[in-house]
Amino acid sequence: MEHQRPLESISDEELLRRLAELTRQSRRVESDLVAHIGEVDERRLYAREASPSMFAYCTEVLHLSEAEAYLAPHLTRENRDALLKRATHLSKRQIEELIAELSTRPDAPAVMRRLPEKRGRPQPAATLSLASDEVVPSVELERN
Repeated sequence: MEHQRPLESISDEELLRRLAELTRQSRRVESDLVAHIGEVDERRLYAREASPSMFAYCTEVLHLSEAEAYLAPHLTRENRDALLKRATHLSKRQIEELIAELSTRPDAPAVMRRLPEKRGRPQPAATLSLASDEVVPSVELERN
């Protein structure tokens, strides 16, 4: 093993070169780590360690932070390369938005609700548009 000089004794250029190389190495290792997490999840090997989920395995057994383990339940063999590429250089908030995008559910249908009646006069029903949080008056209902 090569004996490294103290960081204080190397030139600015060498320090910047080493930092860039360490960052490249870190990304390669992180990519391998996430690929392994995805494969362990795919095989459900976390159950062998008495963990209820891959997320629990990552945080309780591997001691990753919740932020580090956040992508694990969403990785599959099919999407991991593309997903990791998209997640590179994103903030935690941006990764949360990416996960929300992956976890989208179909829009819920509009809901009809009857507004409270004013003294003696019925009010028209209104439709709540869930997509825009906008209340749109509907055709007034006849009362018999």
